[in-house]
Parts: sequence; structure tokens; C-alpha cells
Amino acid sequence: KTEKGKNDTLATVKATLKMPEVWLVSMTIFCVYGMYCGLVYFLPFLEQIYALPIALVGVYGIINQYGLKILSGPVGGVLADKKFKSPSKFLRFSFLVGVVILGIFTFLPHESLGVYTGMILTLVVGAVVFAMRSVFFAPMGEIKIPNEMTGAAMSIGSFVGYAPGIFAYRLYGSILDTFPGLKGFQIVFLIMCGFGLAGFFISNVLVKKIKTKK
Repeated sequence: KTEKGKNDTLATVKATLKMPEVWLVSMTIFCVYGMYCGLVYFLPFLEQIYALPIALVGVYGIINQYGLKILSGPVGGVLADKKFKSPSKFLRFSFLVGVVILGIFTFLPHESLGVYTGMILTLVVGAVVFAMRSVFFAPMGEIKIPNEMTGAAMSIGSFVGYAPGIFAYRLYGSILDTFPGLKGFQIVFLIMCGFGLAGFFISNVLVKKIKTKK
């Protein structure tokens, strides 16, 4: 029985690995998390480029780390369920919004903008990413995975999805060390946009797959 159980488990894992929908969801999570890893550099960006006053550092940190997380999660869930009727469609839309806002922000004349403008724009990007992060596992429910494959699918999603945590911080930090000042931050933001663009195309394929299945 034990040997049979092991064989059954192995067969389930193999079958799950062969499901393209599982990989699409996993790569969607990967792209969201790649963008998420870049959010921690918004505060150093504001301090170095916008000369964010010490008095506002704590305020920004509280809003970014607690306010946005508390508010963006429920808002993302409500929008995904009520407005888009699909977390994958919500993610597709959010990727596009995040890329557009971050792309424009990257090339703004930061030297002539006020510190509050910089704070607001970075917080908007953060809100979008936090909202996406709150629902990025939800598409697993849309692809109608058999119950016996759910555990394997979630494990694959976690392993692939959180992979940017292994290299993204090192990559972003290395870029900022190599290109100090505004240029380094612009490169980091463009890489985040790259994650977002990849996520948009992947989630678009995922939406079509789900539609075909239905």
C-alpha cells in the first residue's frame, strides 16, 4: 500500500506538471512577485532623488507597508469578484495599469517635481501591486484543477511564483550599486515594467485558456 501510495503521488505530480494552465498561473505569480520585490526601493528612491524629509519617511513607510496592504487586498478581491468576475482578468488589467503608470513615472522630470507628487505616484504603483498580490493564487480555482492535483498545483505555483525572491533583490541592488543615482532607479523600474509586460501577456493567454475550457 505504501509503495502504491508513492506511485500514485508521483503520477499526480507528473500529471500536474503537464498541465499548461498550472504553469501559466505560476508564471503570472512570478511576474507579480518580480514587481513586488521592486517596491522596497521606492523609499530609497524618494530619499535620494526627491530628498524626502525625515519627518515624512515614517509616514510614507506606514502608509506603504500597512495602509496599502490593509486596503489594497480587500479592494483587489472585490474588484476581481464583482467587477471583472475573474481574478485572471483582473490581473491582466492590473498588469497593464501598473506598467503604464510605472513606465510614465520612470521618465518624468523628477528633478522638477515636488516630493508629494513622487510619494503619491509610488504609492499608486504600490497599491496596484499589493492588490494583484492579494489575488495572484486565485486563478488556480479558475483552471478547474482536479481535487487530487490541488496540492501539487499550489506547490508548483509557490515554488515558481516566489522564485524572484531568490534573485530579484540581488539584481536590483547590484544595478543601484553599478549605476548610482537616478539612472539606477530608472533601470530598476524598467525591469519591474518588464515583469509587468510579461505578466500581461501570460495572463492574457491564461484568460483565453480559461475561456476555452468553459
